Amino acid sequence: MNSKSKTRRLSLLTMLLAMSILLHMMEPSLPIPIPGVKLGLANILGLITFFMFSYKEMFNVNLMRVLIASLLRGIIFGTGFWLSLAGVLLSTLMVVVLRKTTRLSIIGLSVASATFHCLGQILVICFLNGTWLMVYWLPIMWLSAVPTGIITGTLAHQVLRRIMKGGYSV
Repeated sequence: MNSKSKTRRLSLLTMLLAMSILLHMMEPSLPIPIPGVKLGLANILGLITFFMFSYKEMFNVNLMRVLIASLLRGIIFGTGFWLSLAGVLLSTLMVVVLRKTTRLSIIGLSVASATFHCLGQILVICFLNGTWLMVYWLPIMWLSAVPTGIITGTLAHQVLRRIMKGGYSV
């Protein structure tokens, strides 16, 4: 890989990271009537990264997004940080595993990602609070994860389709 293509690749990854941080930061201001439920818009950029590059880059973009957004918000190592980190690590891991072991589409992977993100968050909140009572909130979270996963997966699919249709190559 020559220096021009390395620079182009790094620039694209940096833009994907910046956009994911922006979406991560603005999402809490969106009015959603169910406590704890978010659309997962930053996951769109994670999925795009995964399909354009590889699981390593997806992991890096997702991890850096959580770290940088937490630093910018001033919640690094707070409860919100640990919830976000657990959710993103488990959901990213499951996307990689499911992509290698199944024939799920990007929309199916997005739904799986959303459901495992919820699971990671619930497990951490149970651990932090020292009680398993929050597990009862999991079915509600999973019911919301299906439509939000479909939305984010569809948006990621549309973006990738337009990028690839335009003849863009990494």
